[in-house]
Amino acid sequence: MRKWLAGLLLICSIVLLSISIYSLMGMFFQEKKDDSLQKQLEEIYEDGDRAQEPEGELPSGESAPFVVDEGILALHEKNPDCIGWLTIEGTMIDYPVMYHPEEENYYLHRDFNGEYSANGCLFLSEKCDPETSDNLIIYGHHMNSGKMFAALEGYKQQAFCAEHPLILFNTLHGKETYQVMAAFSTPVYTGNDFAYYTFTKAENEGEYQAFINAIMERSFYDTGITAVYGDRLLTLSTCEYSQKNGRMVVVAKQVKTN
Repeated sequence: MRKWLAGLLLICSIVLLSISIYSLMGMFFQEKKDDSLQKQLEEIYEDGDRAQEPEGELPSGESAPFVVDEGILALHEKNPDCIGWLTIEGTMIDYPVMYHPEEENYYLHRDFNGEYSANGCLFLSEKCDPETSDNLIIYGHHMNSGKMFAALEGYKQQAFCAEHPLILFNTLHGKETYQVMAAFSTPVYTGNDFAYYTFTKAENEGEYQAFINAIMERSFYDTGITAVYGDRLLTLSTCEYSQKNGRMVVVAKQVKTN
């Protein structure tokens, strides 16, 4: 009887070990696949014919004509859900941004091609309109590997924010630069949480200012940067693990350029 039991335990151990190895190998190959795809996307984005400045000086009073960055256009043609590329220099955040308003969280566990991926993609909330929203909300996973939006954790420290104050968002509508103005963590799904994820367009100046006041009150530190009604906002959101259902949130305002 004891030999039978020992044999059963040995078989169970072998099965469990095999399952663990299979799972680890699956994760390894998935990461390799994701890394390969990311490299391909970077090449498409970087090798696209960049929009060039017009040759010679423009006549007085005339502005440069608007042209779409060929890298973004090439990605958009490959997958129309791709609306831009988000970069925070000096971090691993350097990814395409997807938008699929027909289905909530569509790219949460899908890669650029729509295939399963634990990393998912950075994606714009389906509640937003890329052209008219006052606040663009972009979600991404907080991966243990440091990929996707894991680097947002650094914004808990003011020194990190001082070193990485700008967020670059290159879109079909032009190159946009945002300056970080607040960083905070908050629980969600509590029944009484701060619903930062619902603010996409202010009905009036008072509603806009109430949102600004709310994020400033929760910010880990004072950046010295604020926004006024009419400034476009960019909100980056990812999981935060110091609390149940926690979220790490970074809010920035668009820097207007000539």
